[in-house]
Amino acid sequence: MNADASLSAAASPSPIRESIRVALLGLGTVGRGVFRMLEENSASIRAKAGLPVELVRIGVRDLGRVRGIEFPHLTDDARSIVQDPDIDVVIELIGGIDPALDLVERALEAGKSVVTANKELIAKHGGRLLRTAFERGIDLHFEAAVGGGIPLVQPLKHQLAGNDVVRLMGILNGTTNYILTQIAERGVSFEEALSHAQAFGFAEADPTNDVEAYDAAYKIAILGSIAFGGPIPVEQVYREGIQGVQPDDVHFADVLGYAIKLVAICEPGAGGRSVSARVHPLLVPKEHPLAGVRNEYNALWFQGDFVGDVMFSGRGAGAEATASAVVGDLIDVARNLKIKGPGSVIPWGDPIEVEPIGLTRSSYYLRLLVDDRPKVLGEIALALGEHGVSLSAMEMRVFDSANHVGEIVFLTHEVEERLFQRALADLEQLMVVKKVCNWLRVVEK
Repeated sequence: MNADASLSAAASPSPIRESIRVALLGLGTVGRGVFRMLEENSASIRAKAGLPVELVRIGVRDLGRVRGIEFPHLTDDARSIVQDPDIDVVIELIGGIDPALDLVERALEAGKSVVTANKELIAKHGGRLLRTAFERGIDLHFEAAVGGGIPLVQPLKHQLAGNDVVRLMGILNGTTNYILTQIAERGVSFEEALSHAQAFGFAEADPTNDVEAYDAAYKIAILGSIAFGGPIPVEQVYREGIQGVQPDDVHFADVLGYAIKLVAICEPGAGGRSVSARVHPLLVPKEHPLAGVRNEYNALWFQGDFVGDVMFSGRGAGAEATASAVVGDLIDVARNLKIKGPGSVIPWGDPIEVEPIGLTRSSYYLRLLVDDRPKVLGEIALALGEHGVSLSAMEMRVFDSANHVGEIVFLTHEVEERLFQRALADLEQLMVVKKVCNWLRVVEK
């Protein structure tokens, strides 16, 4: 070959990509939503991506199951999909860890971009998977894993990335928000509200992941990792569900000017590179933007040093909302593949330390049954004061007049949780305190 021919060969452009070939793993409610969206909106998706996006294979567990979808290329061999050299993008909608983790790893190692809605997978293994994608110059997108149809991941990755984060605070689980809204507005018990949520499709038959706050913990670990630039170990996120919230607590919170919400928080810790990451019921002032988020709606309140306060809100779950986020990620991947650009994954750094909940500063709500007699308030205030806990507000009512038992609710000023817990232990030993009914954390007005 002469020099001119050699130069000509070196300068010749890469073959023009004619389409993006996509495989889908999982054909449940979200998978069917993605299938419908790709079919019904194919023209607009092609226009936005800049080239055709073709769904060429679908992996399912059971080929014999009736799904109401006509598609000629179904398979129960998911590994054959992630090893298929003709596939450009894999959409993982199986959920859970096994076999999703193995399949996503194999797809990335084979140079395929991946779109997933799997919050557990990203919360537990996102750092490792993102490093693999980054090293290979491909995409791993997971917008649908956090906010469903609410765009949260992309704004944190791009538009808000220049800010130092003051606080992330969100209602990230629609099931628990629906339950707490029903308790507040209809005065029903937790059990009745959960039954309503299940009847309307807002809660699973086994609601453990939702009501015990696993779902919200996965999501705040993901969002916090993006916002603070390193993996937050999800097992270190403090987690407390809503089972202990009682109608009496909702009533007193309302009287005092608050709403009770299951809130996920991630903010800078007391020192160094640590963060405080936690999910628990929280008394939110009625004037706070999160207090008005009702029923199955989700929201994230972002505080940045330059942008100030930004609020994202919408339906956080459901097949169509989640499918919308999945297809949006797919279009983003398709654009990158068209221009042969680098993957837009986040180069996460080292794991971020999560400070113990005992170091967190908060105000507190405290509900007690006490002797209805003189000097009781003084004894309680003294016991709290021994640990630096001071009172900011109080409500009381007669609980059992025949036995001279009263019910008192206190709000405290901000204090470290470990000090509040010590004060609580002392209160339980006081003769005048019949029962510590409940306590909850509070956002100060």
